[in-house]
Amino acid sequence: MEQNKMVCFIGTTCQVSGLKSFLRKDYEELITVDLVCHGVPSPKLWSKYLDYQKNKYHSEIREISFRNKTYGYHSGTMKIRFSNGKTYFGSARVDYMLKSFFREIASRPSCYQCRFKMINRCSDYTIYDCWHATQLVENLRDDDRGYTNVIVQSEKGQKILNQIQDRYELYPADTEKAVEFDGIMVKKSAIPHSKRQEFYKGIDGRTLPEQIQQFIPITWKDQLIEKSKVVLYKTGVYQSIRSIFRK
Repeated sequence: MEQNKMVCFIGTTCQVSGLKSFLRKDYEELITVDLVCHGVPSPKLWSKYLDYQKNKYHSEIREISFRNKTYGYHSGTMKIRFSNGKTYFGSARVDYMLKSFFREIASRPSCYQCRFKMINRCSDYTIYDCWHATQLVENLRDDDRGYTNVIVQSEKGQKILNQIQDRYELYPADTEKAVEFDGIMVKKSAIPHSKRQEFYKGIDGRTLPEQIQQFIPITWKDQLIEKSKVVLYKTGVYQSIRSIFRK
């Protein structure tokens, strides 16, 4: 910013707030975007997960996508690319990290009482997934590539959006309705798993698979559904079924 260059900072709301508290003044060249946050998992759990994957695939990790559109926008998966050329995919049904995340056992304690849970925020833009775009915008087609809800939070944000709007597909939508459909985490904190404390107390003494199987087990049905989804996707059946239900 001292070089008069535009900077865009994207993070959770608390991270945007922390940055602004550190800077102590507003910069015209700084654009801030906050992601509607489900919670921030423990760094220890993330580290154990990475070690588990590297040991399993006997390779360093080159790239990770936490919410890859492997089966389309409505079914995100963990995707990991390894240095040895192998690639891993796993949905929240069977992936240790995603299962921990969505079962509310992974987040830091502060995330369960987040003070930033409100529509009006300290950033220039708030963004979150828009799974119900066709119910918010009349005659809009769901191409399964994904739409994003954007809440403009500042005059600066509105000014910039006006300048770049011809480069994007933008559709006005009712904010409260969008929050009701897809933004439960805009206003509400995650509800902690009843055994979260117990989960982390024993995390150093066990392998990650052992810990997951004790507290949030992955069943044979989960494994069967996951394997079936892979087969259906490769044969094209999965896409056909999804297109029928989207009509």
